[in-house]
Amino acid sequence: MTAGQLTPSRLVFTFCALAAGIVASPASSQPLRGTQAGQLQSPLSPADRCTECHSGGTTSTGATYMAADTWAPSMMANAQRDPLFQATLAVAEQDSPGIGSLCYRCHSPSAFTGGRAERGQMLDPLQGDSDGVHCDTCHRSVVPTNDPNAPYVSNAQLFYSDATMDTIPTRYGPHNDPMISPRHPSMGSSFIRDARMCGQCHDLTHPTNTRRMADGTDTRAPFPLQSTYTEWAQSDFARRASPETCQTCHMPEITGESLPSTRIPNAPNRARQRRHDFLGANEWGMALLKAAFPGERDEEYDASRRRIQDYLRTAAEVTFTDIPRTAAAGSTVRVSVRVTNRSGHKLPTGYEDARVMWLQLQVGDRVISGDFANDELVSDRQARVYQFKAGYLQGGQVVPSDFVVRHNVVMEDTRIPPLGMMPDARTMPVGRDYSGGPGGALRNYDTVTYDVPVPASIGTVSVRARLMYRTTTKHYVEAIVGANRTDGRGRALMDAWNRSGRAAPFAMAEATATVTVTAPQAPPDEGGCAVSRDRSDTNRHTPWVVGALVAGLAAWRRRRSRNRRG
Repeated sequence: MTAGQLTPSRLVFTFCALAAGIVASPASSQPLRGTQAGQLQSPLSPADRCTECHSGGTTSTGATYMAADTWAPSMMANAQRDPLFQATLAVAEQDSPGIGSLCYRCHSPSAFTGGRAERGQMLDPLQGDSDGVHCDTCHRSVVPTNDPNAPYVSNAQLFYSDATMDTIPTRYGPHNDPMISPRHPSMGSSFIRDARMCGQCHDLTHPTNTRRMADGTDTRAPFPLQSTYTEWAQSDFARRASPETCQTCHMPEITGESLPSTRIPNAPNRARQRRHDFLGANEWGMALLKAAFPGERDEEYDASRRRIQDYLRTAAEVTFTDIPRTAAAGSTVRVSVRVTNRSGHKLPTGYEDARVMWLQLQVGDRVISGDFANDELVSDRQARVYQFKAGYLQGGQVVPSDFVVRHNVVMEDTRIPPLGMMPDARTMPVGRDYSGGPGGALRNYDTVTYDVPVPASIGTVSVRARLMYRTTTKHYVEAIVGANRTDGRGRALMDAWNRSGRAAPFAMAEATATVTVTAPQAPPDEGGCAVSRDRSDTNRHTPWVVGALVAGLAAWRRRRSRNRRG
């Protein structure tokens, strides 16, 4: 392999190193931060230690609510077992076994901090290595007192509380009056309620590539890979007197009753506890887990998927801003549709290379724009798509990029901004103008006008606009599966993909209207006369008209001749 060439394994490995926050950005000379492998004297505990106390409770309606129960079927709990992640990891490990383990800083903090991730597949489930982003990941996450610049948002620079081997590290929660636990010391923490805690992982920049413009100009800023936290920080959601944080939205409160957060006897009841579903955008992920681990948590995965879908339905609104009440059969009319982003970040956000959203417009049974067939969005001249597309410069031309390590040009970023977003160079839309919001901010909506053919039959017809969303694409999955040549994780992903609905599109929002189709109007006669004649009437009188003209001309010539003689 010559200098500058990259195999798929090394391409994916570089992304894993990025996600782990191990590789420093070339734009920064700062040292690596966060708890590193082997530094903790008191290891992160496996989740089942927490489950002993923080599970099993139900609400007055019989619904589970305790942290361990609502966390277990989430993508957080399954971050390490996720077949999509495992197939990606397999590609990274093909050339250098164990090299992809750097991904585990995000996907299995227990494995990373315990030093076991360096041995690749030699993880220890008994130590919590299969627990994904588990209890201690958040409840031992701290801001070090000896670093005035902490916390460090982006690229997984997390610090964990520690203790000596003969003591127990403190767990931190949202309450300033925690109960005394027989298992561990407890303290209240404002950081666990802080959006920056989530931003440590949900904001990523490229570890080696700076962003370039299409003409080759180097901006000298790291290439943006995931800007969810930054998008939020630039929006009205972050600037409000009482900010709506990641926790506020993604960990919904239990309302209407006070409940204990633990099964420890005499535990106090707490009002407005937060569920640990960590609702997000990966609704297909629940189906993938169910297909990959049949019989394990089937009902819980189904219920979690329904909650995520309900949650996604609150993220956007679709309305008709202009649609005719009546239209002539066979004519073409203009219909305008508006999509409004109700979330606190761009829509969609998250892993930018795979997620896509689009408008689908349908008249009766006919899809006018945004159709979906053969696992792909059907391209049409009126298609309105919301996505992030990356590329790289090759021979002076921008080429679409399938591998994250090559990304250095933002080819397109047409995702809808959140309310009040004041973007910087990193988050500015590309390929669509969202200017015109209040106070110089970007608009949090997009209005699209379609040319719509009206059916030929008279009556009424329904017009439906739907905002379609897809967690990942066929192209993305096939690229990963195709690159996996050394083990069965690629085949396992493809099998689960086929048995989980292949990430079929989900309708996040929709609007429906009815148009009355009338008979075509007759064209007006010349001169504004309402009476029309067809061409056959005119042709029928043509011989008589010509004869009259000829006779009149002959009479005029005879009179002129007589006058001259006289």
